[in-house]
Amino acid sequence: MTQTLVIYHGNCLDGFGAAYAAYRRLTMLDKQDADYYAATHGEPPPEAAGKRVYLLDFCYKRETLKQLCASADAVIVLDHHISAAEEVAGLDQECPNLSLTFDMSRSGAVIAWEHFHEEPPPALLAMIQDRDLWQWRIADSRDVNAALMSYPKDFEVWDELAQSGAALSRLADEGRAINRFREQMIEYYKGRAVMGEIAGYAAPIVNCPLAVTSELLNVLAQGHPFAAGYSDKGGKRGWSLRSTEDGVNVAEVAMKFGGGGHPRAAGFSTRIDERWLVLEPSESEAE
Repeated sequence: MTQTLVIYHGNCLDGFGAAYAAYRRLTMLDKQDADYYAATHGEPPPEAAGKRVYLLDFCYKRETLKQLCASADAVIVLDHHISAAEEVAGLDQECPNLSLTFDMSRSGAVIAWEHFHEEPPPALLAMIQDRDLWQWRIADSRDVNAALMSYPKDFEVWDELAQSGAALSRLADEGRAINRFREQMIEYYKGRAVMGEIAGYAAPIVNCPLAVTSELLNVLAQGHPFAAGYSDKGGKRGWSLRSTEDGVNVAEVAMKFGGGGHPRAAGFSTRIDERWLVLEPSESEAE
């Protein structure tokens, strides 16, 4: 039997929700042998020779995807990022073992659930979609999403949360307290933003934790083309861009730096000098 490899968008609720949708079908219900891999942009894909590969809420650049198709038995892309759709458009005509599904009206988690299951997605995934598409149409969605971020990305844990109405109510209660603290964090980091320039656009820029990036940047973007937040890991700086309805298409901005995303939410990464990881007292600056 062909082994299955599920590659999903790492460090993302929507991406893990998509992976959970696959896990519940393939591993829990169908008892298939499947591996799950959290992917990040800019890194090479895992070994996939002879495997059936799913790309969930994630897609590689065109040439990388073409190489993946050359080694894999089949590649199925289930995604909703417009920049990725444009990047790989028509590649399924070149690679007969490639299937492309892009739907910008649904989140990756819901696309994956509706691919693998006949029944409607659980309320937990609907709330993840509510946040990921920045719609906020579902009661308690903000609180449930905040609480969900505090849980480990573990399939068994998520299955209990997704399949239990009592668990969902508990998440909402937990999330209300978390969001009170997050509002304080947002106010604090608003004061640390500075004006800068990205791709010719004047924009607020702030060094901020991922836990409040989306909410913070949506506040800072008011009255500007977009707002940008960043965080560092070693020699890599990860950037997040957010814009309002009156702002610019940040997916197009991110693509200039090799990234991508949605018109109102996108990201990319840049390299930074790792010499800053070694400091000498002589480099300190008096307060």
